[in-house]
Amino acid sequence: MKLARSLAFAAYVGALFCEARAEWRLIRDAEIEETLNKIAGSIFHVAGLRSEFARVYVLHSETINAFTIGGGYIFVTSGLLLRFENLLHLIGVLCHEAGHIAAGHVERHAYLLQQRSNNFMIAMLASILGMSLAGSPDAIALLLGYGLTDERFYLKFSRGEELAADALAASYLKKLGYDVDALIGALQIFQRMDILNGGVNLPIYVLTHPKINDRIAALYRYSKFMKYEPDEATSRKYKRILIKLRAHLAQKNQFAEIPKDDYSKAIYHHHSGKSSEAIILLRNLVRKNPDDIYYKEALAQVLYESGDLKESIKMYKQIYSNNINILIKIDYANALIEANQDIDEAIKILESAKYSTHLDSDVFRSLAKAYGKKKKEGLAFLMLAQEQIMLQNYAAAHELLTNSLDKMNKKIDSSHFKKAKYLKELLERDYGQQK
Repeated sequence: MKLARSLAFAAYVGALFCEARAEWRLIRDAEIEETLNKIAGSIFHVAGLRSEFARVYVLHSETINAFTIGGGYIFVTSGLLLRFENLLHLIGVLCHEAGHIAAGHVERHAYLLQQRSNNFMIAMLASILGMSLAGSPDAIALLLGYGLTDERFYLKFSRGEELAADALAASYLKKLGYDVDALIGALQIFQRMDILNGGVNLPIYVLTHPKINDRIAALYRYSKFMKYEPDEATSRKYKRILIKLRAHLAQKNQFAEIPKDDYSKAIYHHHSGKSSEAIILLRNLVRKNPDDIYYKEALAQVLYESGDLKESIKMYKQIYSNNINILIKIDYANALIEANQDIDEAIKILESAKYSTHLDSDVFRSLAKAYGKKKKEGLAFLMLAQEQIMLQNYAAAHELLTNSLDKMNKKIDSSHFKKAKYLKELLERDYGQQK
């Protein structure tokens, strides 16, 4: 489990939560994302959306919040997950966000904002550049961040959308065999937070929506009080990722209790500097559960971070395949690079991964390190430049692209040379970087 920078989304997320100066970080974990994506995928299916496009990411924040930026992307905070122990409440929220996506609310915001300001295109270009380099055709990332600068416009626009998204969520819940009480229960958690805080420091998720009582009253007309529950396997997986998340975050709280189960206890010990104890626990879990790839993945990661690269690679090889989670592939490639072993294989994995991971820039830094080990300085500079573009450090990116073009062989590295030249020209034309 890792905290990954996602500064390309900082303006959007900061505005959304009224914490514009905070540096938001994503919690990247293969098991957590895989579980949440499968839950969201079933919702996307009944919503008429492509289930394979469902991507749920966890933001490290105590705030209870969830939102979508369109294109299949849904963000939930760690604070929300840890307070939503009932999986049905999470399903209710995800149905609501899927309703926004299916109704095209994000795209409509983008269109209206474009009509109101020429500067909107600047924000759009920045977003397109950053996201296209990560391999995503979606360029919505910064659009709402820009739009929130006109709060009154946004609030007036969103109230009607929220009721529409609630209605769609109710229909999705029915198709899934759940009662609308799943969403009502989630809203009641927000309502309790409102009462406890006296309405102070509430997230915009609450403030920009219609009054919670009104939303709950509207939803009751859809309720049939069915008592269907998520299947046992999905519920078990959800409980497991909550235990894992709680263990990861517990180390940051000196008063937190040490977890009782071996899996989360191992995670807690590793984050507390007791990696040898973590390794013993994880080896026992792997031995008892040889088909569980996430126990093996956790062991491989702890071994890697403890400096035992040989054993880490050995463990990654047991779970690595073309169909495995992209985060596991990236970690495997990083282990190969650190061990200076099979660098070509690591580059192949990372070059493929940079078109599959969308929210952090670490893959480009790893590629730079790999190309550096292959003595391909021009390509290394290009990867570092792409990282800086994603982080919106355009002056640094321009300098790195200049170095990249100087070091590259135009004939041997023709495709990379053309890309570097194009990006440099783009920075000079649209971002005012000096030639």
